Amino acid sequence: MSAAKVHGNGLAPASDQEELDSHLVQLENDLSRIQDHGSKTQCAQAIASIEERISSLRYQQAGLAHQLEKEVLRENEERGTNIDDQVRGAASQVAIARKRPQRGSRSFLSNCRILFEDTPNIASAFSRGEFTEAQIQAMLTPLQDVRPLRRSQFDEIFGQNPDMFESMGPKRIKETVTNFTVKYTSDREDKKLKEANAERYVRFHKDREAGCVFLHARLPIVGGTGLQMTLRQQSHRIKRKGDPRTRTQIEADLLARYMFFDENAEQKINVQLGLIMTDKSLFMGDREPAYLEGYGFIPAQTARELIGGHQIPNELTFEEMEAKITPENIERIEVMTEITRLYTAPGDQELITMDSKARIFPEKLKKFIRIRDRHCRTPFCDGLVEEADHVTQFARGGKTSVSNSAGRCEICNKAKQAPGWYEYTAFRDNYSMMICPGSTMSYRSTAPPATGYMHKPFPQLMRDSKWFKDFKERLKNPDPPQHDDS
Repeated sequence: MSAAKVHGNGLAPASDQEELDSHLVQLENDLSRIQDHGSKTQCAQAIASIEERISSLRYQQAGLAHQLEKEVLRENEERGTNIDDQVRGAASQVAIARKRPQRGSRSFLSNCRILFEDTPNIASAFSRGEFTEAQIQAMLTPLQDVRPLRRSQFDEIFGQNPDMFESMGPKRIKETVTNFTVKYTSDREDKKLKEANAERYVRFHKDREAGCVFLHARLPIVGGTGLQMTLRQQSHRIKRKGDPRTRTQIEADLLARYMFFDENAEQKINVQLGLIMTDKSLFMGDREPAYLEGYGFIPAQTARELIGGHQIPNELTFEEMEAKITPENIERIEVMTEITRLYTAPGDQELITMDSKARIFPEKLKKFIRIRDRHCRTPFCDGLVEEADHVTQFARGGKTSVSNSAGRCEICNKAKQAPGWYEYTAFRDNYSMMICPGSTMSYRSTAPPATGYMHKPFPQLMRDSKWFKDFKERLKNPDPPQHDDS
C-alpha cells in the first residue's frame, strides 16, 4: 500500500513536515548569505547544487507521473472503459499538474515509462541529479522508436560508461542516442526520408499588415541542409568584413538573390557538405549510421544513395516485407544479415589530424574542426560551430593544430576571454580539453567520435587492427587446397 493511502490525504505526518520546513528555512538562510556575501566560487557551487536538487525532484515527479498513468490504466481495466486507449486522460492530468501545455504530454509519459521500466541505470543517474530534465528527455525520446530489448541494451552500455554524456547539452545527447537507434530503425528512416523528398514544396504568404511576404519550404535533407549552411557561412564572412546588416538580414538578402538566378544561367552555387561513414557501411552493407554535416545521423542506406548518385529502389521496410514473404525468405534475410556482420572490417573511430604553422586557422582546417566537433565545445552548449579557437592561446605557445583546437559558437568564443577563464588540452587521442570557467569548478569537453556513439578504448583498436591485418593476409595468400593422399 502506498504512503499516500496510508496517510489518507497524501500528506506527510506533522513531525516530518516540521522537520522538512526546518531544513528548507536553513537552506534559504544559507542561500541568502551566499547571495549577499558569496565569492564567485561559492555562487557557482551553490547554483550547481540547486540544479542537482531540482533534477532529483524532477526524477520524483517523473515517478509520480508514471504511477498516475498506471492508476488510470488500472481504473480503465476495472471499469472496461477506453478499451482502444486505456491510458486516456493520464497525459492531460499530468500536463495540468505540471502547468504545461497538452502538446507533448503523451511523449513525456512514454519517456517516464521507458525510464522506470527499461533503463534503470539512466533512472539512477537522474535520481542523483546528474542530468537535467531536458537532458533526460533528449536521451529517452529517441528510444521510443526501438523495442524494449534495445532500450535495455543501451542502458547497459550507459551503465558500463557512465561518463558517455559528460558535459553534453540536450542536442548532442539526442544525436548520440539517435546514432544508436538509427541502426535498428534504418529501413523506416530511409523510407521516411524518401517520402519527405517526394513531398517537397515552397509556399509564399503575403501579410499586408506586416508589409512582408512569408516563405515556407520543405526541402530534401541535402538541398535544405546545404542551403542553410551556405547562407550561414556566407553571412558570417560578409559580417566580418564590417557589413552593417545583421546576420539574419544578410541571409535573407542572399536567399532572395539566389532565387533570381535563371536555371540556365552560367553562375553556379557550390555547396559542400561533409559526410562521415565507415567503410563497413559503404562497401559491406553494415547499418552503422552516417553523419551528414549540418543535419545529423542518417541511415547507411540513404548515405550510400547520396554517394552513388541515385536511389536504390526499396519501397518496403523489413517489417512490411515480413508481411508479404514466406517464413523461408525471412529466415534467409536474417542469415544474410549475420553473414554480412561476420565480414565487417573494424576501423578507427577518430578523424585524422591536421596541423598549420599559421596563427589563423586555414579554411580547410576550420572545416575539419567544424565537422569533427559538430556543436560548440563549451560544456552544455549546443550552439553551431562558427569559430575555430585555440585551446591554449597562440600567444602562450599554443599550436594551430587539430589537437589544440575547439569549435565554438560566436558567444562562447567571446566568453572565454573573461578574466580567470582557463582551458588546456587533456587527451589528444579523442580531442579532449579541460575548461575552468573562472572558478574552482572544472569541466571536461570531448569531441564526439567520427562514427559510433562513444569512443573506443585504444586496446580495442589495436586488437581490431591486428585482426584486420591477419584477415587481409589470408585473403592475399589463401591456404592451398588439402589433397587426400590415402
